[in-house]
Amino acid sequence: MKLFHKSIKRFLRAYPSLKLKINVNASRNELDVVMPGLRYDDIDFTGQPDTWRIFDMVNRIENAAFFNEESFLKYDHLYKAKYISFVKACKYEAKSSFYETTTPKTPLDVSTKLVGVGDSSFTTVSEVACGGDLKPSIRIKNLHTLVQIADRKKTALPQWWKKEFELLLEENKTTSLLNVAPKLKPPHTFCHEFAVPLHDTDFTAHTRCASYLRYFVENSSLASHRGFFKNIKTSFHDFHIKKVTMLYVSPSCWGDSLVSETWEGEAPLTLHCQICKKDRPHEIVWYGEMEMFSEVFGLRH
Repeated sequence: MKLFHKSIKRFLRAYPSLKLKINVNASRNELDVVMPGLRYDDIDFTGQPDTWRIFDMVNRIENAAFFNEESFLKYDHLYKAKYISFVKACKYEAKSSFYETTTPKTPLDVSTKLVGVGDSSFTTVSEVACGGDLKPSIRIKNLHTLVQIADRKKTALPQWWKKEFELLLEENKTTSLLNVAPKLKPPHTFCHEFAVPLHDTDFTAHTRCASYLRYFVENSSLASHRGFFKNIKTSFHDFHIKKVTMLYVSPSCWGDSLVSETWEGEAPLTLHCQICKKDRPHEIVWYGEMEMFSEVFGLRH
């Protein structure tokens, strides 16, 4: 399966020291994998873990697990039936302990499970634990939408799949829901134009989830550096990311010209970001909302 090999190879290139062993349970609704310590590239210039890289790592694990020999969520069956999924919405949450205890040599235990099934979507939750007590310090909830490979149009989950995996759910529909409502953009925002490079895309040349988060972080960094924010008097990098909610509205691809706009929210240490195509400024491609800790943890610079 070509897609299987591409998913695994890309993951191994990112973590060459990893002897890839993704453990999927017999019901195919849970997985876990132990990652080696963070790479040098996973640490930002302040000495702290780089949020978008951690987010990217977890998404790579989930994607690779879909095409594992023991396929997570029997995704191989969906793919053979000419279906594929993409992440429509996401919530990333970090505890302060992640910044206080994580070191490059500390193994990371990553676990993912299915928590919700809709008519044309399913929800997974991934948790990342580090340190001796192995208590989760990162939690990522992804809402996956099923589409047809040929035209990428949303489609209903197969009844056999829905029936099988609904029986395994532990959470009810209320707790597994993930709703992201974009805030209205103010008249004055910090704008940055760029083109999507190839390495920011997946095997279909569509922009990857983690790339959008990086665009958000980079634009916030630039806005802070140029004194755009009123409530962040020092530097964006003096604060650690606590939570990010994201909504993927429409796709972008390799070479697309995008415009990233960032502004401060009403709540302290809250930022918003809206990304659109340059030639279609009124059509949102991606939206994100970020909340930061007011305290500084771990290393100081």
